Amino acid sequence: MITMRQDAQQNRQKILTTANQLFREQTAANVTMAQLAKAAQVGVGTLYRNFPTKGDLFLALAYDQLGSYVSQQRAYLTTHPLDRPALKHALRAYLAFRENRYQVLPKGSLEPASQYYQRPDYQDLVHLFADLIQGADPQLAPAAVTFKADMLIAFFRSDSYALQRDVRHYSETEILDQVMTILFPVSS
Repeated sequence: MITMRQDAQQNRQKILTTANQLFREQTAANVTMAQLAKAAQVGVGTLYRNFPTKGDLFLALAYDQLGSYVSQQRAYLTTHPLDRPALKHALRAYLAFRENRYQVLPKGSLEPASQYYQRPDYQDLVHLFADLIQGADPQLAPAAVTFKADMLIAFFRSDSYALQRDVRHYSETEILDQVMTILFPVSS
């Protein structure tokens, strides 16, 4: 396994942090790679060595944010039980992550679903949601847990999320309530 030099890792993280900040201030489409390099205080060559295209940068930023989300939720679960409130907490935080991505990055999926489903990041998210789902409903069979985790992630893919926000005009809270009702109904 090839590891990055420490300065290269620092440059990469500096670029991602700066991109996130710039994309919040302006739309991502309005930020040039040259502007980003200058703001990150790296050379244009360093920027392009890390991210050959703007699409590569968008994808890296999305996965950096996803990794942070998963890490934060895993840390939360070290002090909270795996139960329905923890599941709802994690989904609320995931919706905040989706909303941030919705506001900062271009609309639509950044890569084909077939590639996304093969990524370790996707598997980490599935495992997180599967743990939460199993904790909230210990009676579910493993196949049903995995199915619900996959469906949960599918509900929140960029195109699905944009449909609910832009066309249906649902708020984050309304989306969360609908998902909980559909996938995790309370037994009577």
